[in-house]
Amino acid sequence: MKHYRPTWLYIIKLFGLIVLAAMSIFIFSIFFDIVGYFVKSSLFEKIIAIVLNIVLVIAAYFIIKANNLKVKIGEDTMIIGHQTVPYDQIEYFFPAKGGSEPYIITKEGIKIDLEISWFSKKDRIEIKNSILEKIKLPQKI
Repeated sequence: MKHYRPTWLYIIKLFGLIVLAAMSIFIFSIFFDIVGYFVKSSLFEKIIAIVLNIVLVIAAYFIIKANNLKVKIGEDTMIIGHQTVPYDQIEYFFPAKGGSEPYIITKEGIKIDLEISWFSKKDRIEIKNSILEKIKLPQKI
């Protein structure tokens, strides 16, 4: 099974998403600091700080887990992120056009975006050619 991974720019995108989650939690902490000013309880402040830190860790985990971008091309199936797609279930392959992502349509009518714009150009071409070779269908233009 051939594995494809995104470039370093994707790692930078993940880092940016985590920073945005941290900024959102910081804004919530400011709100709770205002509330804490009127409550005058150090226990309240500690509980809020612990809860917000736990929320940040959970948010970072889900950001990384949801954005686990990988493509694996096997003999009978391909794995796109968390989805396993058998080649015999692929109805059509639509290549990328003008900045859009390539996608496939299954025989059940499900559209699956490949999200390979984060891969190197060589890998994108290899993935496209491998899919076309495995499904043996004409590509849609």
